[in-house]
Amino acid sequence: MTIPDQNRIPRNAEAVLEERKKRILNVKTLVFLIVSVFIAYFLLGKLDIAKTWDSIRNADAVMVIVSCLVYSASNFFKMLRFRLMLGDYGIPLFDLYAITSYHNFYNQIMPARTGELTFVYYLKKIGNADVSKGLHILVVTRIFDFIVISAFFICSIIFVFGARTSMALIAAGAAFFIISIIALFNLKWIVILCGRILRTLTKNERMQKNRLVGALRGRIDVLVHEFSSFKTARFVPALAVTSILTWSALYFLFYLTIRSFGIDIGLIQSVAGSTGGVLTNVLPINSFGSFGTLEAGWTGGFILVGMSEQDAIFTGFGYHFISFFASAAIALFCYVVTIARKG
Repeated sequence: MTIPDQNRIPRNAEAVLEERKKRILNVKTLVFLIVSVFIAYFLLGKLDIAKTWDSIRNADAVMVIVSCLVYSASNFFKMLRFRLMLGDYGIPLFDLYAITSYHNFYNQIMPARTGELTFVYYLKKIGNADVSKGLHILVVTRIFDFIVISAFFICSIIFVFGARTSMALIAAGAAFFIISIIALFNLKWIVILCGRILRTLTKNERMQKNRLVGALRGRIDVLVHEFSSFKTARFVPALAVTSILTWSALYFLFYLTIRSFGIDIGLIQSVAGSTGGVLTNVLPINSFGSFGTLEAGWTGGFILVGMSEQDAIFTGFGYHFISFFASAAIALFCYVVTIARKG
């Protein structure tokens, strides 16, 4: 599929990109950056340099490469999940894989989940899908992510801790699971409520001059129709399967990364421990590259399941660098192939 020139990109797609730039350059982002630098500095200061160097030197290169391949597999499963909700658009598989890869890469580097808007932008630019469709897909897939993450978390901590499992952790996971399911089947009403709140909060002239706000105000009814017309129950089985496959690949990636550095850990223990890092990466609290915040969540989670502080901090940074490299390499590959096809 031919990618439109920049001046031919529909206005709504440009508005999404402009809004992403504005969200990147603001006071909240600066605060997140300062906090992230402080956390990263604090964690790095706790590492034993000699042990860290030994872990890097003795890392299993083959297992690191396999980890990158598993990361690409998770991208493939994400692409299949998007494909389910884009059946009528007939976007070629490679183009959709490229969109997914760009989306993942920008989510790796953009602060406070602003990289999410990249999916809407490229879906419009490459796949010619409506902005409302892109927003709908993002919301639905994120809800499925929350459902699967909470289910994996509850099951894993029960397996790891048994009768000693904290009821507070189970209750938190169960609440997250139930709220996500309720939200999934009531998206229409949530959008209607959000639309009313948006109209109320953006009555002033300054807010109405914002391009994305203006576009959303003018398309609230379209968004309501998009969310209302989607037959959620019909797609639940397929979306659930692809979401489970996606997160199974990602949790296996976490496990392989840890094992590649010679650290002995069970798969279930790795699932339970990595949930802290997953949540800090999914929630909009990270800065550029997620460095610091991801490692903090990862470290806390793995210390909780019995890993030493040294290994928890080191594997957090190790996983982060591997996933960053893998996402960048895959996105670059897709970009090069796309340019070659255009030529």
